[in-house]
Order: sequence, then structure tokens, then C-alpha cells
Amino acid sequence: MKPSLSIRSYTRTMCMHAHDYYQLVLPLNGHIDISLNTFSGCVGVGEGICIAPGAIHGFTADEQAKFIVADLQSVPDNIAGGNLFEEGSLPAEGSLSVKGSLSVKGSLSANASDPAKGAPIFQISTPMQAFLAYVEVQLTHHITDDENDAMLSLFSALLAQQQRGVATDKRIIPVLSCIHQDVAYPHTITSLAKIACVGATQFKKRFIAATGMGLREYLINVRMEKARALLSNTDMPVIAVAVNVGYDDVSAFTRRFKHHVGMPPTHFKRR
Repeated sequence: MKPSLSIRSYTRTMCMHAHDYYQLVLPLNGHIDISLNTFSGCVGVGEGICIAPGAIHGFTADEQAKFIVADLQSVPDNIAGGNLFEEGSLPAEGSLSVKGSLSVKGSLSANASDPAKGAPIFQISTPMQAFLAYVEVQLTHHITDDENDAMLSLFSALLAQQQRGVATDKRIIPVLSCIHQDVAYPHTITSLAKIACVGATQFKKRFIAATGMGLREYLINVRMEKARALLSNTDMPVIAVAVNVGYDDVSAFTRRFKHHVGMPPTHFKRR
């Protein structure tokens, strides 16, 4: 198996399988419901999950949700440490075919979601989230082997910096998914607090605790990093990029981009 990064979508139909390599699933928008021996629950924007080699897992997701999936032969210790695969402790009752021939049976461990069992969840840092936006744009176009290798190298370096075992506030997960699904939309504290089912004051506290920044700063970061990825990897005109990230005024976009990145949008245009 050659290490790879890919964009994938799944279906609402529960699927179950295992593979002989590490697989990391990092939501771009939406969430995935997943069960394995050390975890049972949903993984949304702002977090990722590491599935160990040989770990049978079941998963389902909305068809509109998108994920970056990394297939790797090895992962850093800070990520691998959450995978305590136990033989005979499988994600759902029933008979499964693994690698086309082996039939196994088992049931979900009663302690599957117990943090003490070492849930393989890790939190996505702001730099990693920005990198995922870049990867999303890159993978929609043809890339060379050298570009792919460089992308994997940077992904691995960032992966070593992620914090395992810290799950994002479950009330904030659908909020982040909403933001990333449409970064151009004029999201407000009021509208997003309704999604989180909390009041505005409580929402602000929870959002900062989950992301390390306020909503305005988070939106700027997400929009500018998406803009940088579009400028660097597509032929999209600056005015179209501005609209794509929520700016009708290209001058306002240019000022904001230069303030955030340190250089004007034209510096990143493909040549």
C-alpha cells in the first residue's frame, strides 16, 4: 500500500471492514458515525480519528459530507497511542468478512466510548485545518508525484503536533461543520448558537474553548486560508476567489488577505 491522501464521501448505509494499514479520517464538513473497539460515536470538523491496522470498524455518514482520508503505513506515537485494538472486541454484532475470506463475530465493547480505553480521537489544530483546506483544493486537480510526496511529508509533520484524546465539544461540532460547508455565508453568533442549542453567551464561551479563538477570528482564518489555497492552486481570478470566501468587495478582500497573510493575493497567483 502506497501512502496517500484522498477526498472521500460515504453513505448512510452502515459499512464494516478492516485494512492492514493505518487510516485517518479528518472531516472537511459534516461528520462520520463510527464504531470500533475503543470508540463509538461521531467525529466532526475540528477532530480526526485514527483506525489501526486490523481494527474492524463500522461507519456511516451523510452523502454530502466530505473527508480527507490518509492511508499510511505508520503514524506518530502521539496518534497511534489511542489504538488499543483488542482481539475479539469488534464494533458490532454479526458476521464480517475481512480480507475476503476470514469470517469473524463479536460485539461492541461496553466500554467503547470510555476515554480511559484510549479513544483514538485527536483534535485538529488551526495549522492542520488550514492545511486540509489546501489539500482539498490540491486533490481536485492533477498533482505530480513530487507534489504528492511533499503534501504527505507536511501532513506527517503536522500530524505529529496534534493532541490525542481531546474531543471537540459536541455542541460545537455541528457549528464547525456548518461553517466549513459554506465559508462564504455570513455566519453570526445568533445563528450558530441556535445550531449549538445554547444561548449566545454560552456559545461564545464554548466556541473559544473548542477552537482557541472567537468566531470572528475563526471565520477570517478559515476564509483567508481557503483563499490562499484557491489562489495558489487554481486559475480562479482574484475577484472570484473573493466571492468564494464571502467578499463582494474585492478591495476589502485584498486588504484583509494582505493583513492576514502578509502579502497581496496577486503574489499567490499561479504562473
